[in-house]
Amino acid sequence: MDIESKKFLGQPKNFVSIFNALLFDGQPVLKPEYLKDENSELVMNVSSKHVDIIKRYEDGTYLDLFVIESQSYVDQSMVARVMEYESVARMRYIRQNFKKHVPMHTRLPMILTVVLYVGESKWNAAKRLSELEIIHPGFEDMFNEFKLNLIELNTNHKYNTGEKATQDFFDLLRMIYRKQVLKEDLDREFNRDALYFAYVVTKNKELLSIYNKSEKGDVKVCRALDEMFEESTNKGIQMGIKQGIEKGFEQGIEQGIEQGIALNQFEVYQTMLDKGFSIKTIASIFSVSEESIKNLLMKADLDECTCSTHSLQK
Repeated sequence: MDIESKKFLGQPKNFVSIFNALLFDGQPVLKPEYLKDENSELVMNVSSKHVDIIKRYEDGTYLDLFVIESQSYVDQSMVARVMEYESVARMRYIRQNFKKHVPMHTRLPMILTVVLYVGESKWNAAKRLSELEIIHPGFEDMFNEFKLNLIELNTNHKYNTGEKATQDFFDLLRMIYRKQVLKEDLDREFNRDALYFAYVVTKNKELLSIYNKSEKGDVKVCRALDEMFEESTNKGIQMGIKQGIEKGFEQGIEQGIEQGIALNQFEVYQTMLDKGFSIKTIASIFSVSEESIKNLLMKADLDECTCSTHSLQK
């Protein structure tokens, strides 16, 4: 996952498109030609703490350090982890570039982190530091908030990346997780690298099969996925019907047994009443309550009246 993430998302045009998707709705504000690999001690140190991809963005006026964290599972501590990454990066930059103190009026490069969540389950972890820590009443104004810049690919929200490869990857994951292909996408051709990376993320064997059968260039994917989703849905319906029928049989048998037991009890109680036993005596013999015997006898009388009424109506 980490290797394929770096190969696909590490490509400059793909890398900046992630940030353009989150910040600028796919408009090409950030451009790949301004993106540079950074091999400094700063980046090496932060990368050692498992940040996936770090690159330097420079347009001649300022220096930004971008970080993408690609998570395949929900991590409750992610907001704290990102704070740690950014703090380490800032302090490393200061120690590398200044001997003792940061000169007055000096500005440091901005550090921006995006968490790209590619998992299928819903992100239910903290998105803000205030959701992770206890904030006591009266301390709200003093609390320093920190929030995640989070992209979730398993929601109904459709991101616009402005770049075909990443857009294809985003849309493939949405299709797989929602198990739905739109009609207008049936003949759409997808970037081959995006197709393979989507397989790496989802482990969907149909994607791998399509990838292996295809040659270089874009690939048609959706019709095969649509058939797979339809087959899966049909299997689910058939299984549901089968389980429903089986459950119905089980309930019928249970009800039959219960009715049989009730009928047998009624006949015994009624025979003993006819022989002169009192309800109190019968209850004592069978270790049941008098109320339960009365209810059973009453129910039997009501059933008999109902049957008689139906016969008269006929």
